[in-house]
Order: sequence, then C-alpha cells, then structure tokens
Amino acid sequence: MHDREVVEAFVTGGARHAFGDKLHIEGDGLVFDGWWEAAFRVAPTTFAVRDEEPPEPTHTLEELGVRLEAAGLRPVTANPALMVAITYTAIDLAAADWVLWSTDAANAEAALAARAGHDTFLGDAPVGTGPTGAGPLADGPFGAGPFGAEPGSDYAAELGGARRSAGLPALVILTVGVDGAAASAMAASLADCHVETRALGELDRDTCEALMPNLVLVDATSEAGEAFVVDLRSGGRSVPLVAVHAGGPLAGADATVDPAAPPGEWARHLRALLP
Repeated sequence: MHDREVVEAFVTGGARHAFGDKLHIEGDGLVFDGWWEAAFRVAPTTFAVRDEEPPEPTHTLEELGVRLEAAGLRPVTANPALMVAITYTAIDLAAADWVLWSTDAANAEAALAARAGHDTFLGDAPVGTGPTGAGPLADGPFGAGPFGAEPGSDYAAELGGARRSAGLPALVILTVGVDGAAASAMAASLADCHVETRALGELDRDTCEALMPNLVLVDATSEAGEAFVVDLRSGGRSVPLVAVHAGGPLAGADATVDPAAPPGEWARHLRALLP
C-alpha cells in the first residue's frame, strides 16, 4: 500500500490498520516513520492533525490537508484542551500541538467531548455514528465494523503493505478446484494480481488461510466444492469468498460466477471485490 493510499484509507475509509512505505495506521492514529503521530481520528468527521515539524522531510501533512478538504472538512481550532486527555489515553502521547479539522466548530466540540468521555471511561474502541445512524458500530455491506466499514479492508491493507515490503505482488487470488486453463485465462485479465491455483482436496481451511489471499475463488460445481465453501466460511471471513456455481447464490459465498461465462467475465466480477 502506498502512503497516499494509507492517508486516503485513514480519512475516508475508516481503516484502523494499514501499512505503507513510511506511514501506518494504528487504531485511530496515523503514524509516520514508525513512531511519530501525524494525525488522530477523533470521529469520522473530526481529525486532529499534528501542527509540528515532522522528524524528517515528508509530504504527509500536506497530503492530509488535501484529503481532509476533499472530504468537506476544514481547520476549526488549534490545541483544544480535551486533546491532551484524548491522546494521553488513546495513544499514550502527552502534550503536542494539533490543529482540529471538522465540518464546523460545534461538530468538533461535540466529537471531542464524546471521544474524551468514551476513552476515559470505556477504553479506546472506535467512536462515532455509522452512516446508517445505527450507533458506534453500524452494519457495513459485509457485517458490523467501525463506522460501517467492511472489516476485511484492514486485513487486506495489512496484506498489501506486507507484500510490497517483501517485493511480492500486493494482490493474490487463490483458486481452488478451478480448471487450470480457465484460471490462466482469468489471470490474463488481472495483470496486477498473482493467481495461485490449487486442486480440491489439496488444501484445507488452515492451509488456505496460511496462503493469505486477498480473495478465494472456489469451483463449487460439485458437492465437494460446495462443502469446501461451507468449511471456509465456518472459520470466519477475512477475505471475499467467490464460488463458481450455476445455481445462483450459494450459502457461504459472498458472490458467485457462472461456470458457463468466459473467465474474463469472472475477472470483472472479482475485480469489484478486490481492495
């Protein structure tokens, strides 16, 4: 994951874990160079940005400003008193200079008060109202997550960052039981992905998870394939699970693709599910 993508995930994606070249997200903090807190997410529409010189040259603070402005936020105050209490309890940081960005001063004040009370008495779990207004944890498209975000997005960001650091492809698709020629044709339409192929019966759920794919595609045209989908899902979902299945939706799968469709068409559907 590139640093600019980390900033975008921090500001607009609600991500709580992501790794770039020099930036990473740790909970609600955006950290530069492994230790310097560049910004803190008070709430989905309120951010504190460090108002000090970074330990070494970086465009992080400028990039943050661009992303925050694009999200409709603006600087509303500097060094609010409650920030010391929040940063001390949430990220173990005492006095520092901050500029608070929000939609307006009233929203910023309310977010600070809510966060300070939450962190002081309830710990440092994410705070805020999801897009559906359902409370601190709103249901996203794949289940409950912070601010209605899809929980697998953090996991995918971590994988991408770790793979880039190791010089490996950032996106990996694991196919299980899919015909080799079909997998190769699909891979040709996913040039930025590495497609790893395995036969049904060659790996179990634990082995599948150990390969750390960004997406799993299972040939579920047989009973064995359907059973493998169910087995994978029973272990909990970290990445999208897609089934090659002619009968429409399949229990346990996030999506299905038609076995009669060309593999290039599968690729289009898979692309929409990749981070």
